[in-house]
Amino acid sequence: MEGKAPAESGDEQDEQEAAERRRERRRLLAQLLIDWSPVIAGVANLVVQHFS
Repeated sequence: MEGKAPAESGDEQDEQEAAERRRERRRLLAQLLIDWSPVIAGVANLVVQHFS
């Protein structure tokens, strides 16, 4: 197979790539929550006020 180290099996390579994708998704989600936290807090505040 091209582009793969001979010492790694396809399963190991797939597992590493999947783990990398999970880390990237987690990082993006965390950044999204940080970026939108003021908006989320404002909406939560409105909801609490509405039901109080």
